[in-house]
Amino acid sequence: MTMTQKYGKDKSEDNYRRAVALIKEKLPSMRILNALLMINLGKEEDILVDARQTPPVLLLETTEEPDCRFQTKPEYLIQFSQGKLEPRYALFKDAFFHEAIPPKVLPVASLPTPTEDLDRVRADIAEFGYGLVKDALAPEQIATLKKAVLEQAAGEVAAGVAAKDGGPNAPNQRIWTLINKGQEFIDLLQHPLIDEIVPDFLGEHALIHSYSANIARPGNVPMQLHTDQVAIQPPVREIAFGLNIMWFLEDVTAENGGTRVYPGSHLGHVAPDDIFDLKDSVAAQGPAGTALVFESRLWHATGPNIQQTGERPVILMFFMRSFIRQQENNFLSLREDVERDLPDKVKAMLGFCTTGALGGVEGDVREGQMVKRLKNPVGALRKTTNV
Repeated sequence: MTMTQKYGKDKSEDNYRRAVALIKEKLPSMRILNALLMINLGKEEDILVDARQTPPVLLLETTEEPDCRFQTKPEYLIQFSQGKLEPRYALFKDAFFHEAIPPKVLPVASLPTPTEDLDRVRADIAEFGYGLVKDALAPEQIATLKKAVLEQAAGEVAAGVAAKDGGPNAPNQRIWTLINKGQEFIDLLQHPLIDEIVPDFLGEHALIHSYSANIARPGNVPMQLHTDQVAIQPPVREIAFGLNIMWFLEDVTAENGGTRVYPGSHLGHVAPDDIFDLKDSVAAQGPAGTALVFESRLWHATGPNIQQTGERPVILMFFMRSFIRQQENNFLSLREDVERDLPDKVKAMLGFCTTGALGGVEGDVREGQMVKRLKNPVGALRKTTNV
């Protein structure tokens, strides 16, 4: 596999050379690490930095075990050096552990399959990191939601606001902030499966971290492997902070971009050796109407759509524990006309309800208060006093 095949145009040799040059340029500042560091930028060869001596140097090889290993993409280092990227994201989120264990390869016959038994789904999530709910959506719901997603996608393309990804040609499309984009999506947030599954894993008052659709189209480049605990740095593997529900609006297969997962990779200090290589991963497959439920520590990626025609639309509801800041800032992005008519249950998911002394307005953090933007918040009130 060539670099272009593996990474696409934006992972060119030029970016690699620039990233290596940056590492060499910053060598003197690495003395603070006082460690033997192994860096991988997606190629077979590693870059060895010996920061135990002054000044630090690059090594061609070593027989010693490095004190630290990490992988990242060349452009992340470049963006970091330009001040465009927070350092923890330059480490490609949580693909960074001391002595990480590669995911195990499990027999396909033992893996989850769609079932209506929610106890089985819960057990599958606990054991494998994901489960599949059979017939979570009725045929009429599938048709309504699929139509809404595809029409919204076309509308955003026509308006010049489409979010495209999936490689240099960007065939995939994401539709963000679904809460603003149709009553169908608001209705889906009241699906009974949410109450049946989410509190079991995240406790009461879980918040919608993000609410989006993802359309995988032919010719896409697979997403890099990742987990969904992006903001938890350094990585915490002992507890799951989030749970994703992916609603299949089309039959999802390994051929049309089914999400690739490493079953069981949610447990322990697990990380793939190469976050750009989907080897030994499996596609989470199921017929239209299936709900894929997976927790935030599971290693996964949008898969390649290798079909000649056709697309794979899904809806993603990502919930996080109530004390985790949401990816989508609903207080700013929510349309006023949508907010006005939302049921309290949905508002609570978006963060409009006080819980655990969090989320109050003007100091009122009494439990269970539904908050709203104040028209006239108390401002500066100064009165001269005799001192």
